[in-house]
Order: sequence, then C-alpha cells, then structure tokens
Amino acid sequence: MADAQQSNENQSKPSSIIRWFKRLLLGGLLAIVILVSSLFGVRYWVNQWAETPIANFSAAEIIVARGDSAHRVINRLKNDGKITHSEPFKALFILQPQLAQLKAGHYAIPANVSPTQLLEILGSGIEKQFSVTFIEGSTFSQWLTILSDHPQIQFRQQRVKDYIKSFNPSSVDEEKYKFARVEGHFFPDTYHFTAKTPAIAILKRANVMLEQKLTTLWQERDRTVPLTTKHDALVLASIIEKETGIASERPEIASAFVNRINRRMRLQTDPTVIYGMADVYDGDITYAHMRDKNAYNTYVIKGLPPTPIAMVSEGAIHAALNPATTPYIYFVASGDGGHVFSTNLKDHHRATKRYLAKLKQQ
Repeated sequence: MADAQQSNENQSKPSSIIRWFKRLLLGGLLAIVILVSSLFGVRYWVNQWAETPIANFSAAEIIVARGDSAHRVINRLKNDGKITHSEPFKALFILQPQLAQLKAGHYAIPANVSPTQLLEILGSGIEKQFSVTFIEGSTFSQWLTILSDHPQIQFRQQRVKDYIKSFNPSSVDEEKYKFARVEGHFFPDTYHFTAKTPAIAILKRANVMLEQKLTTLWQERDRTVPLTTKHDALVLASIIEKETGIASERPEIASAFVNRINRRMRLQTDPTVIYGMADVYDGDITYAHMRDKNAYNTYVIKGLPPTPIAMVSEGAIHAALNPATTPYIYFVASGDGGHVFSTNLKDHHRATKRYLAKLKQQ
C-alpha cells in the first residue's frame, strides 16, 4: 500500500512541473503580447505625433552649429521655449534614425510645422536666404557701407583690402581716390546668400557678373563708336548712368557724348567733377570746382576720365556701345526729371535759362 502511495506521489510531481511550466510559458507569452502591443502602440502614437503640427510653434530661425547633435538641438529648442517636450523627439530618432541627421546651417522654419517637417528642414541643408541690393550709379565706397552694415554678411576689413589690391592699379593717385582701381567693376543687382557669407564672396559674384555682361555687350557693339577698349566702354557707361535715371534717355545721352568725342570736344559733365572732388564734395558745384585740375574733371581734361565713376547697369553699357544716331551736342536738365537736348550752344543756353527759371519757382 505504501509502495502504491509513493508511486502516485512520484507521478504527480512531473504533472505539477508541467503545469507550472505551462503557466510560466503562458505568462511569458502574455507578457510578450502585452510588450509587443505596447511597442506597436508607442510606435503608432509617436508616428501620429510626428505628423501633427507642433502646438504653439511660431515661425522661427534655427541655427544648427557645426558639431551639433540632433539631441543637443532639440534640448536647445526646449530650453528656448520653442517646444514643450523633448522626449517624443528622442523616441522618433529611435524609430526613424535618418531624421536625426541634421546639417549645420541657418534655417527658416515656418509656423505650425510637424516634428517630421521640422527635422527634415534641419537636415536638408537648404538654408535661409538673405539678400543685399546695390543700385546702379552707386560707388564702391557706398557698397562697402552696405556690406559692413548688413548683419548677415561677414565683413573683414583686411580681407576686403587684400581683395581690392588684387585688381590692377589705376593711373590716378590712389591716396586720394582710394577705390579707383575697383570702381565700376561690379554689377549692381540684388544678391542672395546664406548667413555669415564673407563680403568678398558677394563682391566676387558681382565682379564676375559685370565682366560677363560687359564682354557680351562688347561683342554686340556698334563698331563705329569711338571706344577702343571694354574699359573705355565702362567709363562712358558710368558717366551715362550718373547723368540720367531715365532708362529711355540713355541712348540720347550716349549720343551726345559720342558726338563730342568725335569732334574732340571736352565732355564737360558734372558727375566727373563731383567724383574728382573725392571727399571734398558737399553737395554744391562751384566754378572753382569746374576749373579744378584733377584726373576726372572733364571740364579740364580731354576725352574720358581714367576710370569709371560709378557702378553701371546693363542698360548704360548697352547705350554707351550702341548710342542713338542724333546731332545732339548739348543737354541740360528739363526740370521735369528728363533732359533737353540741343545741337548748338545758343539753344543750349536757352534751355539752361528755362531750367534755372524753373528751379527758382520751386
């Protein structure tokens, strides 16, 4: 009887172990199911969150510095109050590690972006574009002021000086005319760039643009025009640029100057007097200024000045190389924004008197 009882106990032990193992296995499977379900739930929630606009996110400019990790950038955004929580971003980096690959740069982020959109912009390398505008008729000195005052342009004075020295020297006194060798050699336009672009990078682009346009227009020039070099064309174009702000007048202005050159007459144009005065000009031209013997004063010198006196537009270069065919020798301001052209000195004097009378009435 005892043997039978011992036998039953021995048989019950494996059954107990099997039941315990089954319970353990079932519990493990249940835990795995719960874990997997949780993971899928978390993945689903993160993915949904990643495509939803960030609450209260306003348009902003975000800088990713060199060496910044995605985690560092997100922590900085949280500290700056641009986002409320950083943890979901870090979960997103695990689920979509490609979104953690940010590129250094200065980025413009629109309002109401989703986390995915935010990270895609920061990883795109497509930085915010800034712009600077130079107008025709401006001088290199004015360009330097614009460049140095722009908050997103890296202006290093010594580098700019070295760049200026890379141009061929001019024939004038460069102590008096500090920028003579570069005057007129840059194309006035609006230039777009990324944050902290060096000033000389913009100047180089403007110089290349000017040279390209000048070369093309030189090849298309009226070969009867008495200009022997591209440099001469640039000089005359700069005078035309300063003489009129009306594009339609440029060919007539150019015609008067070309007629004077052909007749070996002095150009006698006030903008060259002003440039020749350098830093002395105070807004008024006197007879003494017009008699001043300097390299630019076309009331004194014969022919063209030694260098351009301003930056020129494509239209001014085209006019210098393709002037209108007219008998004009003289012109004076009309008082209405344009000019009155004359073929003889008598008519010119009359037009001048009318202009002066209008000035007195204003």
